Amino acid sequence: MSIRAELFLAWKYFKPKRNAVSVITLISVIGVALGVAVLIVVLAVMTGFSDKMREKLLDTTSHAQIRPKFSGVVIRNPEIIVDIVKKAGGEAMPVIISPVLLQKEDDFVPKVVIGFDPSRKVDRLKLSEVIRAGNADLKRGEVVVSYIIARDLGLNVGQKLLIHSPTNLAKLVKRGKNGKLEVSKDLEMYLPSEYRIGGISCFNKYDFDRDILFMNINDVAELLDLDYGAASAIYIWTPDPFHMDGFLSRVRSELAKNAPFCFIESWQEINKRLLGVLQVEKNMQFFLLVFIVLVAAFSITNTLITTVIQKTKEIGLLKAMGAGSGTVMRIFILQGFFVGVIGTASGIIMGALVVKYRMAILLSMRAITGQEIFPPEIYYFNELPARIIMTDIFWIGIISVLLCTFGGVIPALRAAKLDPSKALRYE
Repeated sequence: MSIRAELFLAWKYFKPKRNAVSVITLISVIGVALGVAVLIVVLAVMTGFSDKMREKLLDTTSHAQIRPKFSGVVIRNPEIIVDIVKKAGGEAMPVIISPVLLQKEDDFVPKVVIGFDPSRKVDRLKLSEVIRAGNADLKRGEVVVSYIIARDLGLNVGQKLLIHSPTNLAKLVKRGKNGKLEVSKDLEMYLPSEYRIGGISCFNKYDFDRDILFMNINDVAELLDLDYGAASAIYIWTPDPFHMDGFLSRVRSELAKNAPFCFIESWQEINKRLLGVLQVEKNMQFFLLVFIVLVAAFSITNTLITTVIQKTKEIGLLKAMGAGSGTVMRIFILQGFFVGVIGTASGIIMGALVVKYRMAILLSMRAITGQEIFPPEIYYFNELPARIIMTDIFWIGIISVLLCTFGGVIPALRAAKLDPSKALRYE
Protein backbone atom coordinates (compact mmCIF):
# COMPACT_ATOMS: atom_id res chain seq x y z
CA MET A 1 0.00 0.00 0.00
CA SER A 2 1.33 3.44 -0.95
CA ILE A 3 2.16 6.24 1.47
CA ARG A 4 -0.70 8.30 0.03
CA ALA A 5 -3.16 5.54 0.86
CA GLU A 6 -1.79 5.27 4.39
CA LEU A 7 -2.09 9.03 4.87
CA PHE A 8 -5.65 8.96 3.48
CA LEU A 9 -6.77 6.19 5.82
CA ALA A 10 -5.00 7.75 8.82
CA TRP A 11 -6.71 11.09 8.17
CA LYS A 12 -10.06 9.30 7.59
CA TYR A 13 -9.78 7.54 10.95
CA PHE A 14 -8.56 10.76 12.58
CA LYS A 15 -11.82 12.57 11.81
CA PRO A 16 -14.57 9.93 12.02
CA LYS A 17 -18.27 10.68 11.95
CA ARG A 18 -19.86 12.31 14.97
CA ASN A 19 -19.56 9.74 17.73
CA ALA A 20 -17.73 9.14 21.00
CA VAL A 21 -14.42 8.59 19.22
CA SER A 22 -14.52 12.02 17.53
CA VAL A 23 -15.21 13.69 20.90
CA ILE A 24 -12.29 11.84 22.51
CA THR A 25 -10.05 12.81 19.59
CA LEU A 26 -11.04 16.44 19.99
CA ILE A 27 -10.30 16.26 23.73
CA SER A 28 -6.88 14.78 22.94
CA VAL A 29 -6.08 17.63 20.55
CA ILE A 30 -7.24 20.20 23.12
CA GLY A 31 -5.13 18.51 25.81
CA VAL A 32 -2.02 18.73 23.65
CA ALA A 33 -2.79 22.35 22.72
CA LEU A 34 -3.23 23.38 26.36
CA GLY A 35 -0.05 21.61 27.41
CA VAL A 36 1.97 23.28 24.66
CA ALA A 37 0.40 26.67 25.40
CA VAL A 38 1.25 26.41 29.10
CA LEU A 39 4.82 25.41 28.24
CA ILE A 40 5.25 28.38 25.91
CA VAL A 41 3.75 30.89 28.36
CA VAL A 42 5.78 29.69 31.34
CA LEU A 43 9.07 29.53 29.43
CA ALA A 44 8.39 32.93 27.83
CA VAL A 45 7.76 34.46 31.26
CA MET A 46 10.88 32.84 32.72
CA THR A 47 12.94 34.06 29.77
CA GLY A 48 11.44 37.54 30.02
CA PHE A 49 12.02 37.60 33.75
CA SER A 50 15.70 36.64 33.27
CA ASP A 51 16.15 39.22 30.49
CA LYS A 52 14.46 41.94 32.52
CA MET A 53 16.52 41.08 35.57
CA ARG A 54 19.75 41.31 33.55
CA GLU A 55 18.59 44.56 31.96
CA LYS A 56 17.74 46.12 35.32
CA LEU A 57 20.96 44.87 36.87
CA LEU A 58 22.91 46.61 34.11
CA ASP A 59 20.74 49.75 34.38
CA THR A 60 21.08 50.07 38.14
CA THR A 61 24.71 49.08 38.61
CA SER A 62 27.92 48.78 36.63
CA HIS A 63 29.33 46.10 34.34
CA ALA A 64 32.04 45.39 36.93
CA GLN A 65 33.22 46.67 40.29
CA ILE A 66 36.63 47.11 41.88
CA ARG A 67 36.56 46.92 45.68
CA PRO A 68 39.07 46.58 48.53
CA LYS A 69 39.77 43.02 49.61
CA PHE A 70 39.17 43.84 53.27
CA SER A 71 36.01 45.25 54.85
CA GLY A 72 36.24 48.68 56.40
CA VAL A 73 39.00 49.71 53.99
CA VAL A 74 38.48 52.48 51.41
CA ILE A 75 40.32 53.33 48.21
CA ARG A 76 42.16 56.54 49.12
CA ASN A 77 43.47 57.30 45.64
CA PRO A 78 40.87 55.99 43.17
CA GLU A 79 42.31 57.94 40.22
CA ILE A 80 45.11 55.36 39.88
CA ILE A 81 42.50 52.65 39.32
CA VAL A 82 40.45 54.91 37.03
CA ASP A 83 43.52 55.28 34.79
CA ILE A 84 44.04 51.50 34.77
CA VAL A 85 40.45 50.96 33.63
CA LYS A 86 40.72 53.62 30.91
CA LYS A 87 43.90 52.06 29.51
CA ALA A 88 42.14 48.68 29.40
CA GLY A 89 39.32 50.17 27.30
CA GLY A 90 36.63 50.83 29.90
CA GLU A 91 35.06 53.70 31.80
CA ALA A 92 35.28 54.12 35.56
CA MET A 93 33.61 56.15 38.28
CA PRO A 94 34.54 56.18 41.98
CA VAL A 95 31.56 55.74 44.30
CA ILE A 96 30.87 55.47 48.01
CA ILE A 97 28.21 52.93 48.97
CA SER A 98 27.04 52.76 52.57
CA PRO A 99 24.00 51.90 54.70
CA VAL A 100 22.34 54.92 56.30
CA LEU A 101 19.33 55.62 58.50
CA LEU A 102 16.73 58.07 57.22
CA GLN A 103 14.62 60.11 59.63
CA LYS A 104 11.42 61.97 58.76
CA GLU A 105 9.93 63.30 61.99
CA ASP A 106 9.42 60.13 64.08
CA ASP A 107 9.93 57.68 61.21
CA PHE A 108 13.29 55.88 60.90
CA VAL A 109 14.08 53.60 57.94
CA PRO A 110 17.36 51.91 56.96
CA LYS A 111 18.44 52.50 53.37
CA VAL A 112 21.59 52.46 51.21
CA VAL A 113 23.21 55.57 49.78
CA ILE A 114 25.28 55.69 46.59
CA GLY A 115 27.50 58.74 46.34
CA PHE A 116 29.20 59.79 43.12
CA ASP A 117 30.58 62.92 41.50
CA PRO A 118 27.94 64.32 39.10
CA SER A 119 30.56 66.51 37.38
CA ARG A 120 32.32 63.47 35.90
CA LYS A 121 31.63 62.85 32.24
CA VAL A 122 30.83 59.20 32.96
CA ASP A 123 27.02 59.15 33.24
CA ARG A 124 26.25 55.46 32.81
CA LEU A 125 23.90 55.41 35.82
CA LYS A 126 21.58 57.65 33.73
CA LEU A 127 20.06 59.14 36.84
CA SER A 128 18.77 62.14 34.90
CA GLU A 129 16.69 59.81 32.67
CA VAL A 130 14.71 58.29 35.54
CA ILE A 131 13.82 61.49 37.41
CA ARG A 132 10.07 61.86 38.00
CA ALA A 133 10.28 65.21 39.78
CA GLY A 134 13.00 67.75 40.47
CA ASN A 135 16.45 67.15 38.98
CA ALA A 136 19.51 64.91 39.22
CA ASP A 137 22.12 67.65 39.70
CA LEU A 138 23.17 66.28 43.12
CA LYS A 139 24.43 69.62 44.35
CA ARG A 140 26.05 69.74 47.77
CA GLY A 141 23.39 69.32 50.44
CA GLU A 142 20.93 67.59 48.08
CA VAL A 143 19.71 64.02 47.85
CA VAL A 144 17.75 62.10 45.19
CA VAL A 145 15.31 59.55 46.62
CA SER A 146 13.14 57.01 44.83
CA TYR A 147 9.39 57.35 44.45
CA ILE A 148 8.93 54.49 46.95
CA ILE A 149 11.00 56.22 49.64
CA ALA A 150 9.21 59.50 48.89
CA ARG A 151 5.82 57.78 49.11
CA ASP A 152 6.59 55.88 52.33
CA LEU A 153 8.00 58.93 54.12
CA GLY A 154 5.68 61.51 52.58
CA LEU A 155 8.50 63.43 50.89
CA ASN A 156 8.37 66.00 48.08
CA VAL A 157 11.01 67.93 46.18
CA GLY A 158 12.33 70.79 48.32
CA GLN A 159 11.57 69.18 51.68
CA LYS A 160 14.25 68.37 54.25
CA LEU A 161 15.39 64.88 55.22
CA LEU A 162 17.59 63.85 58.15
CA ILE A 163 20.22 61.16 57.49
CA HIS A 164 22.07 59.35 60.27
CA SER A 165 25.55 58.02 59.62
CA PRO A 166 26.32 54.48 60.84
CA THR A 167 29.81 55.71 61.73
CA ASN A 168 28.43 58.31 64.13
CA LEU A 169 25.74 56.00 65.47
CA ALA A 170 28.42 53.43 66.32
CA LYS A 171 30.14 56.05 68.51
CA LEU A 172 27.06 56.36 70.74
CA VAL A 173 27.73 53.07 72.53
CA LYS A 174 30.73 50.96 73.40
CA ARG A 175 31.33 47.64 75.11
CA GLY A 176 32.49 47.99 78.69
CA LYS A 177 35.03 45.90 80.58
CA ASN A 178 32.28 43.58 81.80
CA GLY A 179 31.25 42.91 78.19
CA LYS A 180 28.01 44.83 78.40
CA LEU A 181 27.03 47.66 76.08
CA GLU A 182 27.02 51.11 77.63
CA VAL A 183 26.72 54.71 76.53
CA SER A 184 30.08 56.17 75.56
CA LYS A 185 31.29 58.50 78.35
CA ASP A 186 33.37 60.71 76.04
CA LEU A 187 30.42 61.14 73.66
CA GLU A 188 30.33 64.45 71.86
CA MET A 189 27.07 66.04 70.84
CA TYR A 190 25.76 64.20 67.79
CA LEU A 191 23.28 65.57 65.30
CA PRO A 192 22.12 63.91 62.07
CA SER A 193 22.88 65.64 58.77
CA GLU A 194 20.05 67.46 56.99
CA TYR A 195 19.63 67.36 53.22
CA ARG A 196 17.19 68.85 50.75
CA ILE A 197 15.22 66.56 48.43
CA GLY A 198 16.56 67.56 45.00
CA GLY A 199 14.80 64.91 42.93
CA ILE A 200 12.61 61.80 42.95
CA SER A 201 13.65 58.86 40.76
CA CYS A 202 12.08 55.67 39.40
CA PHE A 203 14.20 52.86 37.91
CA ASN A 204 11.17 50.51 37.64
CA LYS A 205 13.03 47.87 39.66
CA TYR A 206 11.17 47.57 42.93
CA ASP A 207 13.93 46.31 45.22
CA PHE A 208 16.40 48.92 43.93
CA ASP A 209 13.89 51.77 44.17
CA ARG A 210 12.89 50.60 47.63
CA ASP A 211 16.40 50.72 49.11
CA ILE A 212 18.63 53.18 47.19
CA LEU A 213 19.12 56.94 47.32
CA PHE A 214 21.78 59.10 45.66
CA MET A 215 24.00 61.88 46.98
CA ASN A 216 27.07 63.87 46.01
CA ILE A 217 30.16 61.80 46.82
CA ASN A 218 31.64 64.63 48.92
CA ASP A 219 28.49 64.78 51.04
CA VAL A 220 28.70 61.02 51.65
CA ALA A 221 32.40 61.28 52.53
CA GLU A 222 31.58 64.02 55.02
CA LEU A 223 28.66 62.02 56.42
CA LEU A 224 30.89 58.96 56.98
CA ASP A 225 33.95 60.91 58.18
CA LEU A 226 36.01 59.84 55.15
CA ASP A 227 38.67 61.84 53.36
CA TYR A 228 37.51 63.81 50.33
CA GLY A 229 38.39 61.93 47.16
CA ALA A 230 38.16 58.49 48.79
CA ALA A 231 35.90 55.76 47.41
CA SER A 232 34.52 52.48 48.69
CA ALA A 233 34.27 51.01 45.16
CA ILE A 234 34.94 51.81 41.52
CA TYR A 235 32.05 51.30 39.09
CA ILE A 236 33.24 50.10 35.66
CA TRP A 237 31.52 50.01 32.28
CA THR A 238 32.77 48.21 29.17
CA PRO A 239 31.70 48.25 25.48
CA ASP A 240 30.22 44.74 25.79
CA PRO A 241 29.04 43.59 29.24
CA PHE A 242 28.44 40.03 27.98
CA HIS A 243 31.99 39.46 26.69
CA MET A 244 34.39 40.86 29.29
CA ASP A 245 36.97 38.11 29.80
CA GLY A 246 39.80 39.89 27.98
CA PHE A 247 39.07 43.20 29.69
CA LEU A 248 38.89 41.61 33.14
CA SER A 249 42.19 39.77 32.69
CA ARG A 250 43.95 43.00 31.65
CA VAL A 251 42.57 44.92 34.63
CA ARG A 252 43.41 42.11 37.08
CA SER A 253 46.97 42.06 35.80
CA GLU A 254 47.37 45.82 36.34
CA LEU A 255 45.69 45.72 39.75
CA ALA A 256 48.17 43.08 40.92
CA LYS A 257 50.99 45.51 40.10
CA ASN A 258 49.54 48.87 41.14
CA ALA A 259 46.69 48.16 43.60
CA PRO A 260 47.14 44.68 45.10
CA PHE A 261 44.69 45.44 47.93
CA CYS A 262 41.80 45.60 45.40
CA PHE A 263 39.97 43.00 43.32
CA ILE A 264 37.56 43.18 40.38
CA GLU A 265 34.29 41.29 39.84
CA SER A 266 32.00 41.32 36.80
CA TRP A 267 28.26 41.81 37.16
CA GLN A 268 27.75 38.11 36.35
CA GLU A 269 30.09 37.12 39.19
CA ILE A 270 28.44 39.52 41.64
CA ASN A 271 24.97 38.19 40.75
CA LYS A 272 25.89 34.61 39.81
CA ARG A 273 23.64 33.07 42.46
CA LEU A 274 20.60 35.00 41.26
CA LEU A 275 21.32 34.35 37.56
CA GLY A 276 21.99 30.67 38.29
CA VAL A 277 18.70 30.30 40.16
CA LEU A 278 16.79 31.85 37.25
CA GLN A 279 18.34 29.41 34.77
CA VAL A 280 17.72 26.39 37.00
CA GLU A 281 14.10 27.45 37.51
CA LYS A 282 13.57 27.73 33.76
CA ASN A 283 15.06 24.26 33.15
CA MET A 284 13.00 22.71 35.95
CA GLN A 285 9.81 24.38 34.70
CA PHE A 286 10.45 22.95 31.22
CA PHE A 287 11.09 19.47 32.63
CA LEU A 288 7.99 19.47 34.83
CA LEU A 289 5.62 20.97 32.29
CA VAL A 290 6.61 18.41 29.64
CA PHE A 291 4.59 15.98 31.78
CA ILE A 292 1.45 17.91 30.83
CA VAL A 293 2.10 16.97 27.20
CA LEU A 294 2.93 13.43 28.31
CA VAL A 295 -0.50 13.14 29.96
CA ALA A 296 -2.05 14.31 26.69
CA ALA A 297 -0.05 11.60 24.89
CA PHE A 298 -1.61 8.95 27.14
CA SER A 299 -5.06 10.27 26.23
CA ILE A 300 -4.07 9.80 22.57
CA THR A 301 -3.22 6.18 23.34
CA ASN A 302 -6.63 5.73 24.90
CA THR A 303 -8.33 7.33 21.88
CA LEU A 304 -6.48 5.16 19.38
CA ILE A 305 -7.18 1.97 21.32
CA THR A 306 -10.87 2.86 21.10
CA THR A 307 -10.43 3.51 17.35
CA VAL A 308 -8.72 0.12 16.84
CA ILE A 309 -11.59 -1.68 18.58
CA GLN A 310 -14.16 0.26 16.55
CA LYS A 311 -12.33 -0.37 13.26
CA THR A 312 -11.51 -4.03 13.86
CA LYS A 313 -13.54 -5.19 10.86
CA GLU A 314 -11.97 -2.61 8.54
CA ILE A 315 -8.49 -3.59 9.76
CA GLY A 316 -9.31 -7.22 8.98
CA LEU A 317 -10.40 -6.26 5.44
CA LEU A 318 -7.18 -4.28 4.89
CA LYS A 319 -5.04 -7.21 5.99
CA ALA A 320 -7.12 -9.67 3.95
CA MET A 321 -6.53 -7.46 0.87
CA GLY A 322 -2.77 -7.69 1.37
CA ALA A 323 -1.94 -4.83 3.69
CA GLY A 324 0.98 -5.80 5.87
CA SER A 325 1.33 -5.34 9.61
CA GLY A 326 3.77 -2.45 9.00
CA THR A 327 1.17 -0.63 6.90
CA VAL A 328 -1.49 -0.99 9.60
CA MET A 329 0.99 0.22 12.23
CA ARG A 330 1.89 3.32 10.21
CA ILE A 331 -1.80 4.22 9.76
CA PHE A 332 -2.38 4.44 13.50
CA ILE A 333 1.01 6.00 14.29
CA LEU A 334 0.16 8.68 11.72
CA GLN A 335 -3.07 9.33 13.62
CA GLY A 336 -1.01 10.11 16.73
CA PHE A 337 1.24 12.29 14.57
CA PHE A 338 -1.79 14.25 13.28
CA VAL A 339 -3.01 14.84 16.84
CA GLY A 340 0.47 16.02 17.79
CA VAL A 341 0.88 18.38 14.84
CA ILE A 342 -2.59 19.95 15.09
CA GLY A 343 -2.47 20.17 18.89
CA THR A 344 1.07 21.59 18.88
CA ALA A 345 0.27 24.18 16.22
CA SER A 346 -2.87 25.24 18.08
CA GLY A 347 -0.94 25.40 21.36
CA ILE A 348 1.82 27.55 19.84
CA ILE A 349 -0.74 30.03 18.51
CA MET A 350 -2.64 30.03 21.80
CA GLY A 351 0.54 30.49 23.86
CA ALA A 352 1.78 33.32 21.62
CA LEU A 353 -1.56 35.14 21.99
CA VAL A 354 -1.50 34.77 25.78
CA VAL A 355 2.06 36.14 25.90
CA LYS A 356 1.16 39.05 23.64
CA TYR A 357 -1.93 40.06 25.64
CA ARG A 358 -0.61 39.00 29.07
CA MET A 359 -0.98 42.43 30.68
CA ALA A 360 -4.58 42.78 29.47
CA ILE A 361 -5.31 39.30 30.89
CA LEU A 362 -3.70 40.21 34.22
CA LEU A 363 -5.68 43.47 34.42
CA SER A 364 -8.90 41.59 33.66
CA MET A 365 -8.13 39.00 36.34
CA ARG A 366 -7.36 41.78 38.82
CA ALA A 367 -10.67 43.46 38.01
CA ILE A 368 -12.55 40.17 38.46
CA THR A 369 -10.81 38.95 41.62
CA GLY A 370 -9.99 42.32 43.18
CA GLN A 371 -6.43 41.13 43.88
CA GLU A 372 -3.05 42.11 42.45
CA ILE A 373 -1.96 39.16 40.30
CA PHE A 374 1.62 40.38 39.76
CA PRO A 375 2.57 42.48 42.83
CA PRO A 376 5.86 44.38 42.26
CA GLU A 377 6.72 43.97 45.96
CA ILE A 378 7.27 40.26 45.30
CA TYR A 379 8.45 40.11 41.70
CA TYR A 380 10.35 43.46 41.67
CA PHE A 381 8.96 44.60 38.28
CA ASN A 382 6.03 46.86 37.44
CA GLU A 383 4.83 44.60 34.62
CA LEU A 384 4.99 40.92 33.76
CA PRO A 385 7.99 40.41 31.45
CA ALA A 386 7.89 37.74 28.74
CA ARG A 387 9.87 36.88 25.62
CA ILE A 388 9.40 33.92 23.29
CA ILE A 389 12.60 32.30 22.00
CA MET A 390 12.34 30.44 18.71
CA THR A 391 14.66 27.73 20.04
CA ASP A 392 12.18 27.04 22.84
CA ILE A 393 9.33 26.87 20.29
CA PHE A 394 11.35 24.43 18.20
CA TRP A 395 12.10 22.05 21.07
CA ILE A 396 8.57 22.28 22.47
CA GLY A 397 7.17 21.43 19.04
CA ILE A 398 9.57 18.52 18.46
CA ILE A 399 9.01 16.99 21.92
CA SER A 400 5.25 17.43 21.75
CA VAL A 401 4.90 15.84 18.31
CA LEU A 402 7.23 12.97 19.24
CA LEU A 403 5.34 12.22 22.46
CA CYS A 404 2.02 12.25 20.63
CA THR A 405 3.40 10.06 17.85
CA PHE A 406 4.78 7.55 20.35
CA GLY A 407 1.36 7.63 22.01
CA GLY A 408 0.05 5.80 18.93
CA VAL A 409 2.62 2.97 19.08
CA ILE A 410 0.73 0.70 21.51
CA PRO A 411 -2.61 0.89 19.62
CA ALA A 412 -0.70 0.46 16.35
CA LEU A 413 0.94 -2.74 17.65
CA ARG A 414 -2.47 -4.03 18.74
CA ALA A 415 -3.92 -3.31 15.29
CA ALA A 416 -0.93 -4.91 13.54
CA LYS A 417 -1.31 -8.14 15.51
CA LEU A 418 -4.99 -8.61 14.59
CA ASP A 419 -5.68 -11.89 12.77
CA PRO A 420 -7.70 -11.08 9.57
CA SER A 421 -9.95 -14.10 9.96
CA LYS A 422 -10.81 -13.28 13.55
CA ALA A 423 -11.18 -9.60 12.72
CA LEU A 424 -13.67 -10.35 9.94
CA ARG A 425 -15.74 -12.44 12.34
CA TYR A 426 -15.83 -9.43 14.70
CA GLU A 427 -19.38 -8.16 15.24
